[in-house]
Amino acid sequence: MAPGHYDKRLMRQPVPGKQRLREGGRVPGVQVRADLAASPGRGSFRESVGPLFAETADLLLEQSGRLADAKVAASYLADARSTMELFKGAELQDYFQDDCVAALRARTTGIDQLAPQTAALYPIILKDRLELLLTLPEGMKRFTTRVDADTLTREIRSFRLLLEKRTTHQYYPHARQLYDWLIRPIAAELDRQRIDTLVIVPDGALRTIPLGALHDGGQFLIERYALATTPGLTLTDPRPLARERMQVLLNGLTDGVQGFPPLPYVAQELDAIQKLYGGRVLRDRQFTVPNMEKDLEATPYSIVHIASHGQFSGDVDKTFVLTYEDRLSMSKLEQFLGLSKFRTEPVELLTLSACETAAGDDRAALGLAGVAIKAGARSAVATLWTVNDPASAMVVSDFYRALRDPGVSKAKALQQAQLAALKDPRYRHPNYWSAFLLIGNWL
Repeated sequence: MAPGHYDKRLMRQPVPGKQRLREGGRVPGVQVRADLAASPGRGSFRESVGPLFAETADLLLEQSGRLADAKVAASYLADARSTMELFKGAELQDYFQDDCVAALRARTTGIDQLAPQTAALYPIILKDRLELLLTLPEGMKRFTTRVDADTLTREIRSFRLLLEKRTTHQYYPHARQLYDWLIRPIAAELDRQRIDTLVIVPDGALRTIPLGALHDGGQFLIERYALATTPGLTLTDPRPLARERMQVLLNGLTDGVQGFPPLPYVAQELDAIQKLYGGRVLRDRQFTVPNMEKDLEATPYSIVHIASHGQFSGDVDKTFVLTYEDRLSMSKLEQFLGLSKFRTEPVELLTLSACETAAGDDRAALGLAGVAIKAGARSAVATLWTVNDPASAMVVSDFYRALRDPGVSKAKALQQAQLAALKDPRYRHPNYWSAFLLIGNWL
């Protein structure tokens, strides 16, 4: 199979025709075989396969709007979301070139019911509009924003590039515009339901931006809601963090190695977390791939913290976390952290506090979005870009401090840490705090 192409025979069922949908016929969920993700190195999976799923979701949404029966209409919305869930899983599987997505689905039930005061936002980017599927404790609702995909993508790109300029506020008009398209249509419903935690399943280019930095003209989104992102609701393990028996492995680099600059505040970050939780520390010369492998085989750590340079690339083979003497690939990370004879429970939390993805690289952001799945962790905290060293140490330390409270979810712990940075005159610009994302389980 040539790079950039796929075999349509791998689809178990053809995409339904428009006529059948328009006549009110039901559409079985499109099924995608695990071996749809083939041919390593493809960069156009979304462009080649995505339209099949997007067209099906579009038709289901179109049909739901024609139905007078609310229950039947809701079932079409659920089918549209399920169609996109299948695509997101196939897209991740294509990126990682293995069956990590299928393995996760086999051992988790996904999210069937949201907790009170929690909502899930499922944006679907279509060619001529943006569809917003909002799942609430009482059910799903649909909202439509009339912005085409090209215009939305250009706005996302501008927002991301300007966010990385800490000395200007040029990002602000874009933060307002994206808020108006993504959040304002659902804001009244969120207020009515007293939502305080918003889980977002970003699509396409939306994975490249921190939604907490969207602005309504009065405040940032993070000031209203604790936020989490997930690559898919069916790819999320809904169990909360078991805090009474947490064991922590702390890894980090302060020295400059392999052509990367030093991270002097990493020492402060690791020391602060160790004071809170105890745990073993592998720092600088001790932070090597063999040492990490040995420790992870010997102890079932529930939290693995890595404070080091990391890069997410459009090519999974070029995605890595830097150790003192080597580069830790995603496959190695999966080998160390995944379920095996040494580990029968997933890692609760993987933190990567100095990683980055290139602005405008949607496929690299896809790798970041799926890092928890690949590593076999229920949740991950990671950054979209390399954050100012002292600001990063502050946010991370405050996150772990808040996480000690059993009544505080991971999403709310990160929110508290980001709000503390926002209130600090040195770090008010969203560049300092918004790059931190909570990925996966938010409880």
